Amino acid sequence: MSRAIVFVSAALLVVGGPLRLTAQQPSGANVRTEIQQAVRAYVDAINKADAATLVEMYSREAGVTSVGDGQITRGWDGIRSTADSIAGAEGKYKVATGSIDVSPLGPGYALALTSTILTVKSGEQEVQLRGAMTLVFKKIGAEWRIIHDHTSTVTPTSASGGGGAAAPAAPAQAPRPTPPERAAAAPQSAAPTAPQPTRTAIAESEAAIVQPGQFLYYPFSIPPSTTCAVTGRIVGLAGGNKDFQALVLDENNFLNWKTSHQAQAYWQSGQVAATNIGVRLTGPATYYLVISNVFSPVTAKTVKVQAQAEC
Repeated sequence: MSRAIVFVSAALLVVGGPLRLTAQQPSGANVRTEIQQAVRAYVDAINKADAATLVEMYSREAGVTSVGDGQITRGWDGIRSTADSIAGAEGKYKVATGSIDVSPLGPGYALALTSTILTVKSGEQEVQLRGAMTLVFKKIGAEWRIIHDHTSTVTPTSASGGGGAAAPAAPAQAPRPTPPERAAAAPQSAAPTAPQPTRTAIAESEAAIVQPGQFLYYPFSIPPSTTCAVTGRIVGLAGGNKDFQALVLDENNFLNWKTSHQAQAYWQSGQVAATNIGVRLTGPATYYLVISNVFSPVTAKTVKVQAQAEC
C-alpha cells in the first residue's frame, strides 16, 4: 500500500539503464553529484510508473528494507510486489523533490535526504501531500544500489471511534505508504485502463486501552457496488492475560451486540491475545471493528490495532 531507490545515472532519463561507476573510489563531491542524479532518476521512474526500472534500483542482498509511514516492507521480492502496483498509473500522480542533501557514510555508503510533494490528480482537481524521503545507498561491485528507504507524509486525521469507554482517534485518511504505494492508491479518473485498488486506514497501528467491562470500536464505510478486503492485526500488549475479543459487525448487528441482544458478526476472533483480521465486505454499508473487554470485569487491557480496507 507498505506507503525506494537505487543509483541510476542521468542516462536513465533517456534510456532507463542503471548507473555504471568507475572502479575508483569517487571523491566526496563526485558521490554527492552521483547520489543527487540517482534520486532524480528514482523519482523519474516513479513518475513514469516504470516498475521494472524502479525495482532494479534496489539491492538484492538480504536485509534490504523499505519503510513508508510505519509500514515496513522487507526483502527485494516484497519491494518488487509494491513497485508492480504502480504499473499503468503514469500521469495520475507526480512526485517532486526539494533540495537533495547527501551525507557519505564511509567507503561505499551514502545517505540522501530530500523533501517531497506528491500531487495526485482526480478529474480536474489536484491534491498535494508534503513529506520527506531518506535513501541509503551501498556500492555493490560497480553499481550503487538502495539498501534502505524511508518516506513520510503529513496528512490530516480526524477523531472517531468509541464504545463503552473513551475511544482512540481513528484516522479518516488512507495510510501514508511509500511513493509507489501512494501512487497505486491515487484516485482514478475515467480511463480505458482498469482502476487501481484503493486502501483506506481503519486503525493505524494504534495502542489503545480498553477499560474493564468496556469496548472500543472503529467505524468505517464501504461505497455502493464495492467489495473490500478488510485485513490487519490486533495484539494484546498488557493487562491480565493480554486477551480480548474482536468482531466486525454491520450497523444493525453492532447496535444489537452492544445492547446485549442477539447479533451476527461478519468476522470474530474469539478470546485471544493476538489475531489477524481477514474478511470481505460489500457496500453500501457502515461497519464497525470492535475490540471488546466486556468479559473482564476488573482488568483493563492494552491492545495494538492495525487494520485497513482495500477496495
